[in-house]
Amino acid sequence: MKHILKYTLACLASTLLLTGCYEEPDLFEELLVSNGKVAQIAVVWLGDAKVYNAAGVLQTTTTVDSLSTVNVNIEYTSEVPVKEFRVYSAPTASGTQTLLATVPAGAQKYDTELRNYVMKVPVTAPKGRNVTSTIFAEVIAENALASSQKTATLKTKP
Repeated sequence: MKHILKYTLACLASTLLLTGCYEEPDLFEELLVSNGKVAQIAVVWLGDAKVYNAAGVLQTTTTVDSLSTVNVNIEYTSEVPVKEFRVYSAPTASGTQTLLATVPAGAQKYDTELRNYVMKVPVTAPKGRNVTSTIFAEVIAENALASSQKTATLKTKP
């Protein structure tokens, strides 16, 4: 009986020691790594005033004269200070982007009705008739992280 009791105690002690050293892997640790906060763009629209269709949907496509100046309006929110705004152009949504403008932060306005900041970045429409280009906008935070890009479509008159 004494042997059984010693054996049982030895088994219990080794089990406690082994389970005390075991560390469960954190399955979400690598998924939740954050490099910092970024600005969030709500919408990008072109022109001087928002245009809605009959269903109340904001129209992000605008047609203008060739080589005219168009405002790219970026509505965004941010919990971190913003460094700059960048506007790019490409012939298609998946085409190679060309930088049109980089504007330092400071000129943006807070719209209390929208509860967003709004930044107007003037760009020049492409040269030519019936030219379509996709306009991309992004916000760069002070921590050097960029927001997701939002787009609008710019067309020149035929």
